[in-house]
Amino acid sequence: MEDKQAIWGGLAAGYFFCAAFGAMVFAVIAFLDIITSPLAGEVSGPGSFLGLVAAGLGGLLLLAELGNKKRFLLVFSRMQSIMTKGALFLSCFIVLAAIYTSFWFDIFPWAGENVGRRIIGFLGIIFAVALVIYPGLELGEARGRSFWNGSALVPLWLAAALTSGLAGVILVAAVTGASPALTIAILDKVLLALIITQIILIATYIVGMRQSAPEEARRSTAMLLTGKLKNIFWWGIVICGHLIPCLLYFGGSGAGILAVKSLFVLAGEVCLRVTFLQAGVRVSLLGEDNEWYQEEEIAVLAARLEQTWQERAAWLNGK
Repeated sequence: MEDKQAIWGGLAAGYFFCAAFGAMVFAVIAFLDIITSPLAGEVSGPGSFLGLVAAGLGGLLLLAELGNKKRFLLVFSRMQSIMTKGALFLSCFIVLAAIYTSFWFDIFPWAGENVGRRIIGFLGIIFAVALVIYPGLELGEARGRSFWNGSALVPLWLAAALTSGLAGVILVAAVTGASPALTIAILDKVLLALIITQIILIATYIVGMRQSAPEEARRSTAMLLTGKLKNIFWWGIVICGHLIPCLLYFGGSGAGILAVKSLFVLAGEVCLRVTFLQAGVRVSLLGEDNEWYQEEEIAVLAARLEQTWQERAAWLNGK
């Protein structure tokens, strides 16, 4: 009997967040490295390692989401599948991120070799962007989940990933205190622009779903705004992930403020994945409701069958 999944749970949300977060932390560091921006090695090394670990954790969560670990190799068996492409993007990115990270640590003989590091970084950026874009495409292909079928989902996922990645780099810089203040100040202003952009994208997406999407998608937006997901949407995404970070810009640019701001942004990004995945509740297709019996229906049928057999046995025994 098929076990239909009503929602995508924490493992899927964790996979999407960790993969996107790790990819964009790496992409920001590699991009600044390519344009020779003065981001200190004390930030680039730990930052690229953080991106590698986060992406690797995302891969482990994906493996756990599959349930049967023997299915892992089957993920790579259908090249036309968007999930197969995503697994390949993740695998290639992890390999390139591991090589790139090694250039920042003196224990490796090739440490400090700039040209090779930047070439690997450029290739890693390509796979990082692909890794970030594909979840929006994968969700867009989901049958019966019209809330995920909006054309603005890919730009929203890309902006969310870049926001979390930049917040991660700023967090590492604030903790280490090693990078030039001017570079961090510029990155902080870019983060503010991304937060505002993401507010616009989220609002546009929800308004579009409420006005022009099928009835199922409108019910999904109601779950976010006034339903069972309203607390995590308003408190997690709107307030913690966007409003508080914006207000913290009035508190200066000290290392403590930067760190707290980045943590609030990352918390909001986690909430964004969780709510958008849970809001996309699967809608039964035509004729699907009666395809399989539910457990309650099976119990009722079993009780009726037992009662019938008891009545027949009583009749045969003349009772």
